[in-house]
Amino acid sequence: MWLIAITFLSVGFGDIVPNTYCGRGIAVSTGIMGAGCTALLVAVVSRKMELTRAEKHVHNFMMDTQLTKRLKNAAANVLRETWLIYKHTRLVKRVNAGRVRTHQRKFLLAIYALRKVKMDQRKLMDNANTITDMAKTQNTVYEIVSDMSTRYDSLEERLIGLEDKINSIQEQFELLPEMLSRCLEQCQQESSVRERERRNFLHPDTAASGPVALPHSRSVPPPTSPYHWPASPVLPPVSSRTPHLVPEPLHPNS
Repeated sequence: MWLIAITFLSVGFGDIVPNTYCGRGIAVSTGIMGAGCTALLVAVVSRKMELTRAEKHVHNFMMDTQLTKRLKNAAANVLRETWLIYKHTRLVKRVNAGRVRTHQRKFLLAIYALRKVKMDQRKLMDNANTITDMAKTQNTVYEIVSDMSTRYDSLEERLIGLEDKINSIQEQFELLPEMLSRCLEQCQQESSVRERERRNFLHPDTAASGPVALPHSRSVPPPTSPYHWPASPVLPPVSSRTPHLVPEPLHPNS
């Protein structure tokens, strides 16, 4: 029992030594079990004594509040000692050197206290960044990166759609000259037809003799037999309607 207790507690006085293989095996297993139990006990106790996340936040908040109050007090002491030094050196008729040195000493102590409080605040801020806060920051960064990736995908889809639209517009522009040429040909044909109808309406005699051959229209072969247009019962003769368009008769020279 003495050997097992000494080996389990990792003391090892060496007064009792096992000689058989079985005793040595028991001693080795006892030492391993003692080391494992000690490590497990330390881990459990340290976890029980460690503050939780909420307790850490409360502790940091309270410490920050106290350090803020100390910082304000130190700054007020600096201002007070500065004013007292100015008062005892500028606003009095006779300067008291001992009192001035006292306030100067207090002024230096107030500056030192102010710097110390600022250093404590920096240490508190550094200690506040625990593993939990780092994990929270990592999750926030991951969410931001995923959001950026989603926006990039949507932007890429929009660019692809815009490229397709630009290609379709380019194809339509390529077909535009052909469409314009067709429209111009159609307009020319319509204008020629209208011109021919106007001439037939104004000169029925010429229309009866045969169609006028146009350079850009197909000519109709003249009829074999002449056709005389009947007189309109409603409209007056052409000479009365458009006297300036009726050609004068040709008289042979006598």
